[in-house]
Amino acid sequence: MMTVFGLAKTWDFPDASPYVCKLVMWLRLAGIDYDLQYVPWPDMIEKAPRKSVPWIEDTDGEVIHDTTRIIDRLTEKYAVQIDAHLSDQGRAQMRAWQRLLEDHYYWASLVHMRWIDDNNWPAYKEELAADLEPSPEVDAFFQEIRDYLMGEFNGHAVGKMSTDEVLKVAAEDLDALSDGLGGQPYLMGDRPTSVDAMLYACLLQTYVTRCTSPTVDHARTKTNLEAYFNRLHAEFWTG
Repeated sequence: MMTVFGLAKTWDFPDASPYVCKLVMWLRLAGIDYDLQYVPWPDMIEKAPRKSVPWIEDTDGEVIHDTTRIIDRLTEKYAVQIDAHLSDQGRAQMRAWQRLLEDHYYWASLVHMRWIDDNNWPAYKEELAADLEPSPEVDAFFQEIRDYLMGEFNGHAVGKMSTDEVLKVAAEDLDALSDGLGGQPYLMGDRPTSVDAMLYACLLQTYVTRCTSPTVDHARTKTNLEAYFNRLHAEFWTG
């Protein structure tokens, strides 16, 4: 069976990383069996091909990292058909939604509320370190990771905004996603596609969280997005 290497189960997420959640949901959408194995934080930094999760080891020993490369390779390798029905225009729209989720909403919402917001960071760090013995070394380890991500955030366009502006653009992303979904069962229409995996992962870590944020509050007003998330969760995760 294919092995997916993740980081840690956090709160009620399959993994702390939205990208691990994206990949395991995509594998479920594609009908590919997998085994999710967690690599503890210190070991992950040493073992991960890019010092980040996820990566996979396929049944034939092939190792692939980065969710986009993994999905592209597995789609080709196993002739996965979940996006085959899309027109060229549909594929272009799906790519645009994917970019909004991964290159913008991820930073303006998930990174900001968990790693940047001083009010949420202590609780999130406690959850990330739940399986480690408390020590000054552990504190220093997570502070180093936080400092790194804060640097990455500050180098991103949204990191140059004020907090109010970051919250505003995160809300605008949710508005766009809600309007784009409308009353459809899936983001691209009547059938699930690869982009639903990332939208599910982002909504999972927006709705199912102990972080407090105006972004979470705004997401709760998007009843079609919350209903979509609950339906996908029931259909592909708990069903």
